[in-house]
Amino acid sequence: MKKESGTRHIIDMVFVVALLFLFSMSALMLIAIGSSIYSRGVDVMKKNYDSRTAYAYITEKLRQYDSTGNVSVEFLGSSKALRVDSTLDGTAYVTYLYEHGGELMELFARADSGKLHPSSGQKIMEIDTLEIEPCGDGLMEITVTLKDGTDITFVTSRRSVEVSGT
Repeated sequence: MKKESGTRHIIDMVFVVALLFLFSMSALMLIAIGSSIYSRGVDVMKKNYDSRTAYAYITEKLRQYDSTGNVSVEFLGSSKALRVDSTLDGTAYVTYLYEHGGELMELFARADSGKLHPSSGQKIMEIDTLEIEPCGDGLMEITVTLKDGTDITFVTSRRSVEVSGT
């Protein structure tokens, strides 16, 4: 029998090492691509969550206490706020939804509390601005600008409103 030469073993070893290196690089590339796709998906979900949360929170508060004359727009501090009046156990309360210091805020207090400071409210979520414009016949156009610059504009109505002309 012939003896195998020493070079053949080196070529076999180099081939195995090269194959292992190629497999390792492919695995790392796959992990990097998967990580990139995952992080983009998380960013999109967060953006959708923020926009839906701002919209749903405001509309739910309006619908929760909606009755004739209970929802109005007024200033709290230097910014416009949604004012929602309610009565619990015979005591009058007021809820304000407004923007203060880059946050959507809610302030719930007794109606006879006197002058309320905007920083007294509860922080709901980060936003840039909140604009509220009455449109007539119980409609309000509300624009929320999120921290990333996305504008969410929706028109909502006070369901319990007296329609003019009847």
